[in-house]
Amino acid sequence: MQDALAAPSLGEAYREHFLVGAAVNGFMLRDERHCRLVARHFTSLTAENEMKPERLLDRNATLALGDPIRCALNFDVADRMLAFARDNGIQVRYHTLTWHNQTPRWFFAEDWNDALDAPLADAETILARQEAYILQVMEHVNTAFPGLVYCWDVVNEVVEPDQEGPNSLRTRSLWYQTTGSAFIPNAFRAARKGQAEGQLLFYNDYNSYFPAKQAAILKLLEALKAEGLVDGMGMQTHMDINRWNLAAFETGARAYTALGLTLHVTEMDIHCPGNDPDSQAALAKAYGDFFAMLLQLQREGAKVGCATLWGVTDRFTWLRFFRREESYPLLFDGEMQTKPAYDAVLDAVK
Repeated sequence: MQDALAAPSLGEAYREHFLVGAAVNGFMLRDERHCRLVARHFTSLTAENEMKPERLLDRNATLALGDPIRCALNFDVADRMLAFARDNGIQVRYHTLTWHNQTPRWFFAEDWNDALDAPLADAETILARQEAYILQVMEHVNTAFPGLVYCWDVVNEVVEPDQEGPNSLRTRSLWYQTTGSAFIPNAFRAARKGQAEGQLLFYNDYNSYFPAKQAAILKLLEALKAEGLVDGMGMQTHMDINRWNLAAFETGARAYTALGLTLHVTEMDIHCPGNDPDSQAALAKAYGDFFAMLLQLQREGAKVGCATLWGVTDRFTWLRFFRREESYPLLFDGEMQTKPAYDAVLDAVK
């Protein structure tokens, strides 16, 4: 265990293999030590919430525009995060352009109405709004921060077999309820129009190695790939030390890379309720084995582009704040000290 600010950089250790990323949020970046930790160890940055639609959409300004399709966006917070990444030489995974969650209902309503029972707009209007939104976001980011974003999570979490929809799509979604499945290719077509040279377009989802969900995602990706719309698959990878199944994840990863897609591990943490030596030793072994597996896939020719941790230190993990769980799931502890899991990840690349 050592001060994370003095420990060897994970990003540098993996630089010849793939990017090592972290999800960060605004309040982390108001803390100088957290900023230094992120800048030292990570070569990719994902905004935890700041680049999602609800954080950009400005309803009052949208109403003032008087346009039924084009909405007004406020990039003040997102731009501060993008500027931090630019100033510290960190590339950005943009998360996310289309998601059923954290997109306000008024975006789907007639006349941008924010009443809970406001009538929803027709499919043609929603698809036009979606395209306009995506192109506005991409134009702003690529103009204000050229070369910074290297990939976009274009569509997030649209497969949910438990909802028993056609092709296992998530039917309890305003995107689906207003457009059917048309919003999925529509998003990728818009992103193809707006992407800058070298940027990759991703589909991103959780539990994407569960057999039924994996089968549905593969079918979706095959259709998108046939139209030349998708470049990569993002496997979110929120896992649990007590239900650890590396073999299942590897099977899924091999299936996605077999399509010729780039693989990103996009939201990795391993829920570990114990902070005792035995629990943290088990966590370390899991992380070490996981990163060794990614390196082996890469040696075999798979396109592995990034592994992103969902958080930076145990103190600010979403498992504590959102899930309200006691958890010690990351590589650095709450005091910004390295953990055995950090050592295991570093040893894997050595």
